[in-house]
Amino acid sequence: MVNKRDENLISLWFLFWNFLKIGSYSFGGYMALIAVVRKEFVERKKIISDEEILNGLSLASFIPGPVAVNTVAFVGHSLRGVMGAVVSMAGILLPTFLLVAGFSIYYFQPGTAALIDPHVTFVMPVVVAVILDVGIKMARKQVKKITQGIIAVATLLITMLYGNAVVILSMLIIAGLLGFWLFRERNGKVEASQASGNYFEDLPSLLAVVAATLLLFALLAWIPEGGFSVIFGLASVFSGMSLSLFGGGYVIIPIIENVVVNELTWLTINEFNAAISISQITPGPILISAAFIGYKLAGIPGAIVGTISIFLPSGILMIILSGVHKNVKESRGLKAVLTGLRSAVIGLIATAALSIGLKEIDSVIAAIVFIVSLAGFLFTKIHPALLIIVALLLSFLI
Repeated sequence: MVNKRDENLISLWFLFWNFLKIGSYSFGGYMALIAVVRKEFVERKKIISDEEILNGLSLASFIPGPVAVNTVAFVGHSLRGVMGAVVSMAGILLPTFLLVAGFSIYYFQPGTAALIDPHVTFVMPVVVAVILDVGIKMARKQVKKITQGIIAVATLLITMLYGNAVVILSMLIIAGLLGFWLFRERNGKVEASQASGNYFEDLPSLLAVVAATLLLFALLAWIPEGGFSVIFGLASVFSGMSLSLFGGGYVIIPIIENVVVNELTWLTINEFNAAISISQITPGPILISAAFIGYKLAGIPGAIVGTISIFLPSGILMIILSGVHKNVKESRGLKAVLTGLRSAVIGLIATAALSIGLKEIDSVIAAIVFIVSLAGFLFTKIHPALLIIVALLLSFLI
């Protein structure tokens, strides 16, 4: 692999622009987004390795908040530190935020109902093909021992049968412990980090990000008609969710529904369903529905605060852990743990492909789209965006 990871080559603008493009067509949930990131940065641009993508995904699976956006933060931090993580997160979220904000403005016009485009469902077989392609290619590179394969298959089977956040987190913990036991190098030496330097060498940049966020909240609070309490109500509710809920968007959504519909009565059940539907047909993470909820309460400022609050707190936690990881990643014990975790993550990728595929590949046409797409990804370097566009055009003809 050509080493292009020089800060003069990997600029902040490069990261923002490339994640902006990825965020414009990454339909299908968090694993699909990660799959596209992997295809773009590992296969096409060759500036990061499969191992690092899997390390980021493994770490993101252990902390609260949206898995895909936190993985993007890890990739950005790996390439350009704290500011790389921040601009990568901003780039991946901006396209879907603008789409959801636009839908929200239209939806809340008097006498208007949001229109959900049924043609987008044709994209899902392509999404399944992207995910499966990534799982196959990662398994080829990362699974070197039978025990790794057993961990991956066990993760797939157990999460397919009991696919909830507790089971997923438990499988990751077990995989990490098995990795430490099975794959650790034993040469009589004491395990220790071979890296040197300050764990928090990027602390000034991190503090600047936190300060800028607090300043933005303060400025947005000064809107008329009680906007202060509404804005900070949004910020406190969604920030709390960001830091306390595990398992990704599909696990968090029922909890958000209970809070914003039943407890706080910010939305009706129909409005909440519209928020989820809109977030599912736009690229990017499903938790962007926070923008819809924020818009309902406080217009565009509310949409901005809702989005920042659901993504940034866990993102900051991810940035801190990414900095620690960067300084201890040469530890033999950590390498062994991550070997086990990568095997489990490959199993989770396969789970995502299988579970989505069972729901979405429900016709002969969908099966044909899936098979053609998977063949294209496995045997050519065709870009996912091209097949997504073709699938959308096909939906208008059938």
